[in-house]
Amino acid sequence: MTEADKSKAQLVIVTGLVVLYFIFKSNYFLIAAAAVGIVSIAIPVAGDLIVKGWYKLAEVLGAINGKILLSIVFFVVLFPVALLAKFGKKNPLALKKEETDTVFHTRNHRYTAKDLEQVW
Repeated sequence: MTEADKSKAQLVIVTGLVVLYFIFKSNYFLIAAAAVGIVSIAIPVAGDLIVKGWYKLAEVLGAINGKILLSIVFFVVLFPVALLAKFGKKNPLALKKEETDTVFHTRNHRYTAKDLEQVW
């Protein structure tokens, strides 16, 4: 990571804390923003540690959010669709045995050149 990238990340952290100050009207956010800004400028090693911690937090939150969002999509979209398909009377994949002992269907079809023109 270049020095410019580290400076940008530090600026984002400070700006985010200032925005949180304006939203919640808590002086602690403003104090934290000033502390992060001053420490990042005065002690570059500490600023690097702050940036590394910030990226580690972002990595953890990204892993958690992915699982949460996929779970929400599963239970809100896929699960109800699966229930509707299960309770429906159609058998689109022909997996249920109907009158015979097998699910195999004999298909008497002679392939022609036209069948192989656009296979995909």
